[in-house]
Amino acid sequence: MKEAIRQFWYNLLQRLDSKINQWLNSGNAGYKEMSADDDTLVNFFIMVLKKVLNHVFMQCDFEVTTDSTVAKPLIELCEDIQKNCYKIGFYMLGGSDTPQRISECWVVPYFETVGGVKKLFHSYLGGNRICITAMSGNKISECYMIIDGVRRNNKIYLLCRRHRLDENGNLTITFFVANELAQEITANIPEWESMVKTEITYPGANHIGFGRYKSPVTAFENDTYGKPLNHKCAVIEKHIQTVFGQIMQEFKHKGVKLFADKSITRNMDANGKPLKENVIDEYIYTVQTKEGQTSLINEFSPAIRDSSYYAHLTKLLEEYQNLMGVNELITHERSGSAATATEIRTLNIDNISLEDNIRRAVQEGNLETLKADGLYLGIREDLWTYDETWADIYDDEQKRLENNLKMYENGAAEQIDLIKYWYPNLSDEEAQAKLDRINQSREQNTGSAIESMLNM
Repeated sequence: MKEAIRQFWYNLLQRLDSKINQWLNSGNAGYKEMSADDDTLVNFFIMVLKKVLNHVFMQCDFEVTTDSTVAKPLIELCEDIQKNCYKIGFYMLGGSDTPQRISECWVVPYFETVGGVKKLFHSYLGGNRICITAMSGNKISECYMIIDGVRRNNKIYLLCRRHRLDENGNLTITFFVANELAQEITANIPEWESMVKTEITYPGANHIGFGRYKSPVTAFENDTYGKPLNHKCAVIEKHIQTVFGQIMQEFKHKGVKLFADKSITRNMDANGKPLKENVIDEYIYTVQTKEGQTSLINEFSPAIRDSSYYAHLTKLLEEYQNLMGVNELITHERSGSAATATEIRTLNIDNISLEDNIRRAVQEGNLETLKADGLYLGIREDLWTYDETWADIYDDEQKRLENNLKMYENGAAEQIDLIKYWYPNLSDEEAQAKLDRINQSREQNTGSAIESMLNM
């Protein structure tokens, strides 16, 4: 299926051949970076990527609020985005097996009938399923997507979706079935029957109709598409694999080997009679014992030269992380357990910067997705609001509490300021009510303590 999809895009772009399409979809003829889904080797890139995604999405919270019954479906759709945030991050930063190394996620709304009722869902598409064919400024004006693919009677069928936004802001969405030659064909695929050969137009949409999560990784060449986190890291990835392979060979070649006399390496039949073939595995060799030798087994166990190999590998991994703009995610040569919060933040300034950029890209993508959802459901944008919170893993909460208390003791902050700081979701009235309850409880506890002392 991967090869069929790759062939489809090649043939589609050939059919749409023009200067703008050539520019939009030009690939890199140099070394090829590792893809995050490559499981044919030890994938150090996915190790870094998982760490980055854990930092970004730990305790994230996406929320739609509305007082309108009409807009209630957006709450559930927002929850779906949050459930799939790691998938979004994986597609957005993990790259793809495409000439352009497309690294972004498109969240595409679609209708499906459930229990006789049409309901809106999300498709999450990675770089190998999307293609931009026209731009207006920095906005997509035409694109194609592969929504699904099946193999029937040894033939490949691809369900395709085209979005086109004209100069008046009208969005037209077309569905069709194609083969790997990018030819529109007629096929009897029951699960696609409700969508095939349909065309829907949303007048005055002024929106491309899906959420785009473009990687924030800097690219100094054609930046039409987002680039993977390991952009321009192909050379050092090859060096890392070479060194890692040397380590594996070292352990294999320097493993313990046994040289046993042939009299004890013969297999026996059910009656205890020696069979002709010798029983040998990777580490046991049959030898003829020399005359006068008393031992039937000799052991050879050379020392393994692992320290120099691992030092070289660690250095390469540090350079690899630096080239990606991250720090100390899979190596820990400089971080110390006694470091202060300020020192930790300084050491992780690259990580913090990257994580902030990823979160901004996710925020933009979430808003685009929810606006697309609202477009298809006929929900006005003024009926709902979107908000999000992110955990700061580099924050020292104990230190923040001490600083706030010092400010209060020195008269630089009031009690109500502290409550609003630690409970940011409370309204002014709710914060004041909480302060009144705290002071009332404090007075009651003080009175109770004095009464206990008098009764002693």
